[in-house]
Amino acid sequence: MGLFDSAVPFKGQVYKDLKNKSIKSGALFKDPEFPPTGSSIYFSKPTPTDIVWKRPGELVSDPKFFVDGVSSDDFAQGSIGNCWFVAACACLTEDTKLWKKLVPDYKEQEWNEKNKYAGIFHFKFWRCGTWVDVVIDDYLPTRGGQLVYVHSKTRNEFWSALLEKAYAKLSGSYEALDGGHGKDALVDMTGGVGESLKLGDYSKPEQRKELFRILRTSKEKRALMSASISAEEQKAEEELSCGLVIGHAYSVTAVREIKLGKGLFAIFSRETLEMVRCRNPWGGTEWKGAWSDGKKELGLTFDDNGEFWMSFEDFCQYFTKMDICHMFNTSFFSLQKTWREDKAIGQWLNPGRCGGCGNHDTFLQNPQYIFDIVQNEDEVMISLEQKDKRMEKSSDNFTIGFTVLKTDLNRRYRIHDFIEKIPSGSFQPARSVFIRVKLFRGRYCIIPSTFDPGFCGEFVLRMYASNALNLVELIHEEPQPGKCLCITMKRPQVAATQITLVKAEGLEAQDRGKTADPYCIIKCEGQAIKTHYTEKTLNPNWNERATCYRKDPYKDITIEIWNHNILKDQLMGIATVPMNKPQQYTGSMGEYKLYVKGKEGPVKKPGTLWLKVLHTDDMAAV
Repeated sequence: MGLFDSAVPFKGQVYKDLKNKSIKSGALFKDPEFPPTGSSIYFSKPTPTDIVWKRPGELVSDPKFFVDGVSSDDFAQGSIGNCWFVAACACLTEDTKLWKKLVPDYKEQEWNEKNKYAGIFHFKFWRCGTWVDVVIDDYLPTRGGQLVYVHSKTRNEFWSALLEKAYAKLSGSYEALDGGHGKDALVDMTGGVGESLKLGDYSKPEQRKELFRILRTSKEKRALMSASISAEEQKAEEELSCGLVIGHAYSVTAVREIKLGKGLFAIFSRETLEMVRCRNPWGGTEWKGAWSDGKKELGLTFDDNGEFWMSFEDFCQYFTKMDICHMFNTSFFSLQKTWREDKAIGQWLNPGRCGGCGNHDTFLQNPQYIFDIVQNEDEVMISLEQKDKRMEKSSDNFTIGFTVLKTDLNRRYRIHDFIEKIPSGSFQPARSVFIRVKLFRGRYCIIPSTFDPGFCGEFVLRMYASNALNLVELIHEEPQPGKCLCITMKRPQVAATQITLVKAEGLEAQDRGKTADPYCIIKCEGQAIKTHYTEKTLNPNWNERATCYRKDPYKDITIEIWNHNILKDQLMGIATVPMNKPQQYTGSMGEYKLYVKGKEGPVKKPGTLWLKVLHTDDMAAV
């Protein structure tokens, strides 16, 4: 599914049908699903009696959807604690393409004679893997003739207030917007992938270098970013001596590495300066430190609308956290780097699919997905998002996360053990969690889960890499018996043999450099399972595994070692695992000699193959 595919009507309300119905009847639309009553404002307390719902035409004589386009000035916070939503909207105004998708048919929604005003508007949001189209009427809560919640600094501009109302409807009420995270709002409005960063986690020089790389490359790829200073509640809104305000979310509009000329190099004793440009969406207070005026000799430009430059060093010193919304380019027709997206929408269900994290014996009783890394190494971005809990009123987010495990090269059934656990980030009580991880070639299993077992809910798992990951859910615990009972039915699998290719030593040189590029092919009852090749070595370490489900447990297994070549590969030797006594294989390490066929029988070849072999009649145990 693309970033902006057609949307599902929220609560079954189709905008065009409802608008046409209102125009034909001559009555302005009044939304029965989100009525202009107290229940749409609060769910935990009575609505103040002085709040009056009014349409824009009752507040001003010349209402407009937009006035002079969009800008951060269109969003002034109201009387609920939704600065996270306001900051996200301010970020969104930086990208014309994105807000035009959020506000579909934006020209047709404008007040004018051509568009036949009917008191109905609509906006598109992304929720847990699906785009939804939210229809609203234009009744807005007011007090004393003024809008109570988000409003534009231009009195007759109403798109921001209507957008907030649609988001409140999607969330269940205006009160549900009290408190949140900017990345969640950005994800809802763009379909991007949210990431939160604690800048304190990047205190060492190498970590700072990596952080700057992340921010710069993300910004180059159109990511939306905001930064803020965490504080105790009583210090919120306090202005620091440097001009920054605690608790405010500042948009990050540019991240640059500036090359210095000879004169400036002499001053700074360095060849480059790392700089960050920020914007205070609310204007007024700005950064008062170094570079606040934007030095022209460095080519640092900024708008007059609350923008300022600061060094990356100062940025990390003052700001404590960041919200990033990544806009991964998945287009096949782009000149820029593109990503391949794999996505799964799933559920934690009881029984059998809500086993909690790896601290619990029931961990593997969760949804499981396999994916492949086909390059020698690839950076993978992983996002797990749970269904938003705002509509459930007082419900808190589950603590969620995921675990990445290296598994068998030929894994097709649910895992019951694994080769290696990959560092996969921490579990968090957040709507979404995100990590970037570098993985080597091979097959992996990712297990999304809640921290504790027994919590049921929906989730969407999204993964991005340079090549397709071929994400597939594992459903069955073991091979399923055939349903046909006829005589010609294939024999069922009755056992499993697990082969772990640990390493080889002392292989025969195959090229002029007295080295080789060896790989293995495991052959078992018609199956051929191939490893990747290891470059320029006679002592390869593979640490790869295959699980073979057996119809004939007594049939020998062979492992061929080949040398990879551009034109034709060369056989280096064959090891045989005799299966006349399969129960002797309990997973311990074994040494196997290599042979090839000769005219007068097997010919011994240089080298030794080290294997771990495990055989079991319980196919659900491996």
